[in-house]
Amino acid sequence: MNRGNKRLRNALLDILTIMLLGLVLLPIIWVFIASIRPDADIMSRSPIPMQITFDHFAEIFARGDFLVALRNSLIVGSLVAVCTVLIAVPAAYSLSRFTYLGRDLIGFLILATQMLPAVAVLVPLVVIIRSLGLANTLTALTFTHLALGLPIAVWMLKGYIDAVPRELEEAAVIDGSSQLGAMVRITLPLIRPAVVAVGTFAFVLSWGEFLLALALITSAEVKTLPLALQTLFDPYSFSWGVVMAGGVVIAAPTVVLFLLFRNQLVGGLTAGGIKG
Repeated sequence: MNRGNKRLRNALLDILTIMLLGLVLLPIIWVFIASIRPDADIMSRSPIPMQITFDHFAEIFARGDFLVALRNSLIVGSLVAVCTVLIAVPAAYSLSRFTYLGRDLIGFLILATQMLPAVAVLVPLVVIIRSLGLANTLTALTFTHLALGLPIAVWMLKGYIDAVPRELEEAAVIDGSSQLGAMVRITLPLIRPAVVAVGTFAFVLSWGEFLLALALITSAEVKTLPLALQTLFDPYSFSWGVVMAGGVVIAAPTVVLFLLFRNQLVGGLTAGGIKG
């Protein structure tokens, strides 16, 4: 009887999980299907497309402003990912391995920054960036995305480094290696999946960020993809198919990256929440 109840409970949980997954994926699936349907077919009530067309994607990639925005997003996202890894690795190693005055306070502040929504620091950031003369530049966008993504990156890597036995580094030091050499030769290869996860996470956060980009960027030459997608809502020549195709183009890299590195991402978040 207990075994039967357990099977029934597991079956009910599986059904509930599938239903919740369907609710989450339904808008994404609808966007993709709408991107390959003619505009007249999109407005029909039929969930099944009567025709399939890729004209919307052709129109998207024929737009010069969209290609410029794609280039800008790739530049900013790549720079943010690389810089996040280069800064977060030594910062996380310091918090994990060294004992010094203020270390616990720094760790607390890193966690505390995650409790603040981006809108809470939006006005100070805009004022500071404009006072520095960096408004309407990819440099400003890169630094703001880097500053907002670093805390979670440091905490994720700290969890992974905490899981690496100190004895491995101590043995390397005894053999003549420096502390920095032990980190590079011993710890860094062991946390390589976490480093990949952090870089991926930083790229995804920068790639889809809209609020800060909207506040800092007004020039068409430095707009990113989320801002370019906003320009597709033209009241004089509006096309749902083109908008949905733009949404698919923006979502595709993040979906691919999450599918490739989903294990590292989940593991990094779990380790960062349990350790330290």
